[in-house]
Amino acid sequence: MVTDMEKLQKARLVLQKMVDGVNPLTGELIESDHFLQDPRIVRCLLFISDALKRQVDETAYKLHRPEMFTIDSEVISRVELPAGKIGVTEFSRCINQVIDLTQSRKLTGAELNKRLKQLGILSETVNSEGKAVTVINDKSANYGFEMERRIYNEREYDMVLMNDKGKQFLLDNLQTIMAGED
Repeated sequence: MVTDMEKLQKARLVLQKMVDGVNPLTGELIESDHFLQDPRIVRCLLFISDALKRQVDETAYKLHRPEMFTIDSEVISRVELPAGKIGVTEFSRCINQVIDLTQSRKLTGAELNKRLKQLGILSETVNSEGKAVTVINDKSANYGFEMERRIYNEREYDMVLMNDKGKQFLLDNLQTIMAGED
């Protein structure tokens, strides 16, 4: 019996062949004047193929959730980080876009913050509401981390951000940081 997961994978392979300009039924090249070679159609097929891949990856992750976060230098080389300062949640989102969810647990901002605190790069304090919050310390700037005042829903708060130096530090050291003991 074919599972929905297998159907999704087969559908993605069919779409990928069409994106590559190959007839999925015969294996022959699709003529250049065929509507499937129109860049607008190709972009649409790529979008759908990527959406199917994300669905397959998410489903596989839920069914066979790996115990640990793992990443290697080849995967790190494919990470695309946005320009400007970002927080650990945005950094984690970018990492999760390139990792193989069948091989690695997702990276969370909370876990990354925890590891950076263990290393003494970031610290934790209790705010006026009695909540634990992550803050920078005397070492943070050396690693490319800084604090910036933000406003969300008319409420001010301080957010820990990493600049380009911080992003590079994390990319260069992520394997070691996440391999640390709990």
